[in-house]
Amino acid sequence: MDENLHLLKKLNRRTRFTQFLVWIALFFTAVGIAAGYKNWLRIHEKAKAGLAGVAEIQEQLPNLAQKSQVIKLQNKVDVQLEKYKEQFTGSVKELRHIQDSTQHIADTVYTQIESLTAQQESITPTQQAAPTVQDWSLSEVHFLLQTALQVFKIKQDKAGATKALNLADQLLLKRGDSKLLPLRKQISDDIALISQYQAADISLIFKQVTSLQDALKPKKKQPEEQTLDTEKKEEAATQAPEKEAQNQGESLVSRVKKTINEAVVIRKFDKSLHEEMDKVTQESLYQLLSLRLETLRNLALLGLNKDFHEQIVRIESLLKKYYSNDKFSSLKKQLDTLNSVNLNPEIPDISKSLRLLESITPQS
Repeated sequence: MDENLHLLKKLNRRTRFTQFLVWIALFFTAVGIAAGYKNWLRIHEKAKAGLAGVAEIQEQLPNLAQKSQVIKLQNKVDVQLEKYKEQFTGSVKELRHIQDSTQHIADTVYTQIESLTAQQESITPTQQAAPTVQDWSLSEVHFLLQTALQVFKIKQDKAGATKALNLADQLLLKRGDSKLLPLRKQISDDIALISQYQAADISLIFKQVTSLQDALKPKKKQPEEQTLDTEKKEEAATQAPEKEAQNQGESLVSRVKKTINEAVVIRKFDKSLHEEMDKVTQESLYQLLSLRLETLRNLALLGLNKDFHEQIVRIESLLKKYYSNDKFSSLKKQLDTLNSVNLNPEIPDISKSLRLLESITPQS
């Protein structure tokens, strides 16, 4: 009897152990099935996404350019480029022809002027003994050339310098001396140099600075916004005593927790610093920028090119720091226009005609 009981206990232990192993196997099987199902769902989702992408690509395939169409388009572009190249080559040849013919005409006219001046010189009697009006005209030509040089060099007055040179050329034309023909040609070259000179337009610079200053002017709040601000202030003033009473009723622990929670504040600065400023700070920033822009006007008026561009760099740094990217980009375009201005362009030398006159004949 004892042996049977012992055998039964032994069988019960083995049965329980076998059940334990079966449950463990079932558990891992269930876990494996769940993991496999989850993995299958993931693959299924990816397959669906892939099929959707394939369907979208198939819908777009008719709209895509085929290889033959690309080759056809490339050939068409090549033909057009070749056509434009031929037109450009023909235009260059035509311009060269015009240049050569113009140069030939200029040389021919100069030769005719030489011959006409020689004829006039042979017809006009000359007197070498005493000074004549013609001799005094050289002094007037010398004075006009000096005036043109000084007016252009000091004031950059293109109109005045050109007028003086034209008057000098007219006096030389009346004189009719073949020896002075090189001088007339040099005067024409100096007039061409003056016409090519481009001085800085101060009035245009002032208009651009004024436009930039108007763009920086802070916007005034609308009446609706002012009413909302007033209502918010009144509401905050009304709620202040209630909050204070509520805070007094809170326990010390809750106050400590609230202090810790409010000690670290994370903010997302989507707005620019200029938008985060209050009204007084924005007005102060505008006054600072206005002062720099007024200084920029004075520097332009004085012709201080280096200081002018350094001031633009300072203004740009302020705008970049306090304004949003979109606003800064629009303002920077206006600053780039101002920064491209050269207040002191190189003044061409128009003193060659004066030196040539002094070398040809002594001053009267």
